[in-house]
Amino acid sequence: MVRHETLHYKNRSVFNALAYIIMIVANALSFLLPINGKKTNEISEEYPHLFAPARITFSIWTIIYLALLAFIIYQLWLAFSNKAPGILANFMLRMKDWFLISSVANACWLFAWHYDLIPLSVAIMFILLLSLLAIHINFGIATTPATLPEKIFINFPFSLYLGWISITTIANIATLLVYAGWKASIHTQIIYTILMVGISTLLSVGMILLRNNITFALVSVWAFYGILIKRKAADVLEENAIIHSCIIAIGVIAVTISWQLYRKQKS
Repeated sequence: MVRHETLHYKNRSVFNALAYIIMIVANALSFLLPINGKKTNEISEEYPHLFAPARITFSIWTIIYLALLAFIIYQLWLAFSNKAPGILANFMLRMKDWFLISSVANACWLFAWHYDLIPLSVAIMFILLLSLLAIHINFGIATTPATLPEKIFINFPFSLYLGWISITTIANIATLLVYAGWKASIHTQIIYTILMVGISTLLSVGMILLRNNITFALVSVWAFYGILIKRKAADVLEENAIIHSCIIAIGVIAVTISWQLYRKQKS
């Protein structure tokens, strides 16, 4: 029975690795071909909205994919080293098929996006978001005691990934509104963007205070910084309100992180 379970876990670790490779290949194709003759950022520019961050902000994907590569190597080591069968079993029972689902969703999103299937891309983005939420909850990331390898190879990659996908989901919804033909005055667009910044800030504050996930919140800070510098570059007087809202959001998150660290130290 134990041998059968170990073989099953080894197979699942290999499938996770293959799913990662598929995701990376899809992302590479979106840049090298590119898919449907358009680069990812070019499609974003076809559906402009004020919540979109500067292009430099998307460099976070490199960190996410490298962190996930470290995760893949770690789970393969658990499966094939035979040194920690108990840890392997616990890991696989919690991971289930969620990483595989998230990787396939990531790759499928790219094709939907590049072929201008915006409603489908938003639906796929929600699948990706929910799969990452499931991983976050199943592993009790940042809320339960974890070994150093778990913090490095599980907590960090998936906190980073979930933080960015949370922001991206909100941005995709904004893109869907533009795709659907939503036409609003610049004043309404600014209010809507400030509302989205506010929602993202509340999510980050909640993740800090309720789940002790500071990495998630720092991703939001990076996204707000990207929105801020893009709006500064646009140099539109009316959009200064968005810049101010991003600065306030970064300040609120910084204060919340400081308070949480103080609470932890005091306790």
